[in-house]
Amino acid sequence: MSAAAGLASIREILERRLPENARRMGAYLVEKLERLRSLGIIGDIRGKGLMIGIEFAADPVTKRPFPAETKLGLRIGRQALRNGLLLRFDPHWIAFGPPLIVTETDIDQMVEILERSIKEVLREL
Repeated sequence: MSAAAGLASIREILERRLPENARRMGAYLVEKLERLRSLGIIGDIRGKGLMIGIEFAADPVTKRPFPAETKLGLRIGRQALRNGLLLRFDPHWIAFGPPLIVTETDIDQMVEILERSIKEVLREL
C-alpha cells in the first residue's frame, strides 16, 4: 500500500513537472525579492529552487548585522505571520519554502505581504 502511494506521488510530481516549476518560480521569487533591497536592510538573498532565505543587515554593503537585541528577523517574521504569510524566521533572517505548485500570483502576494511587514516593523524601530 505504501509503495503504491509513493509511486503515485512520484508520478504526480513528474506529470505536473513540479521540479521545473520549482526552478522557474524560485527564480521569479528571487527576482521579486531583489526589489526589496531598496528598503536598505537586505544583506543577502540566497537559496535554491523555492527554498530562499533573506539575511538582514544594518549595513547591506558590509553585511554588518543588526545588534542581537534588535531581533529584526523575528520581528519581521512575526509581523508577516500576523499579516497572513507563514515563513521560517530567526533573529537575523527569514526563509521562504512555498509548495511546489506555487504560482507567480502566489509569489506576488507573498512578497507584497513581506514588504508591508518589513515596513511596519521598520516604523517601530
